[in-house]
Amino acid sequence: MIFDKKAGMQQVEELLHLYTGLQLNSENADQTVLFGSILVNRISKEYTLYKEYQIEIIVPISSNELPYVIDVGHNIDESYPHRYADGRLCLETDASIRVRFIEGFSLSAWISEYVETYFFSYEYYRRYGDYPFGERGHGIDGVLQTYEELFKEPDVLKVYRLMASISSHRYRGHMLCPCGSGKKFRACHGMTVMKYYRNDRLNTIVHEDYQMIREALEKYDEQQRNSKQAKR
Repeated sequence: MIFDKKAGMQQVEELLHLYTGLQLNSENADQTVLFGSILVNRISKEYTLYKEYQIEIIVPISSNELPYVIDVGHNIDESYPHRYADGRLCLETDASIRVRFIEGFSLSAWISEYVETYFFSYEYYRRYGDYPFGERGHGIDGVLQTYEELFKEPDVLKVYRLMASISSHRYRGHMLCPCGSGKKFRACHGMTVMKYYRNDRLNTIVHEDYQMIREALEKYDEQQRNSKQAKR
């Protein structure tokens, strides 16, 4: 669960206090909807953005679903690769945002770190044809990139091995690191990934993403085998 009713309303009240252009649109037992504008005033990479954006924010309550943003002001071109067809903004991978919320993230910080940064990146991309903070891949590529950052490991194969180990809860004292380095776990990735073994909510996130990646890879292998057989 990301927010229960009480925590959700506290977060919403804080958000409305900080972002005065937003207002409460509707609320029920399942979700709270905010509507209005946010002013993005940011400077980075020698580029300045000072612009308002009309958005709708949906905050699920008593659910494992993440909050999301809809571009109701039609500021984002429909051809932009990080915008969904229904107007939702593709802010980041779910894994990245879920981990942040579990570790004490707030809705206000979410707006500042993800939503404002999204609009800044979009305008920068329109101006210069490049992403100021890099571009996250889609599908399993984006998920693996997320875990490369979370695990502080650039080798995607090692990341996958670590995810498999965390997913299976296979941890023993003094074991060799699952990444395959040959080092003891504590002297390798232990300090970085131990919390994903011990925290049930974090472990569930890794397990679900690992299952998704494994199924996608198995499906790809099957397609490759079928393609080779068809050519014979």
